[in-house]
Amino acid sequence: MQDSVGAAAADEVYLDSPGWSAVVAAAARLAQVLVSNDHTALSELHEAGHRWPLGAEPVAPATKDRHVGS
Repeated sequence: MQDSVGAAAADEVYLDSPGWSAVVAAAARLAQVLVSNDHTALSELHEAGHRWPLGAEPVAPATKDRHVGS
């Protein structure tokens, strides 16, 4: 975008550029990847027994048949 519009261009020029939709689409795809990676990492930490807040008592691993509130 910067090459096609120019580094000194006003914000309005960037936003009105036909290439802006491609920038937004790429950012949306990247956001999905980042969130997915975060969820995977948090799930793995949870399964390993890590809890928040730090120092909280670890929770015993749940079984497949257990439900919240049972």
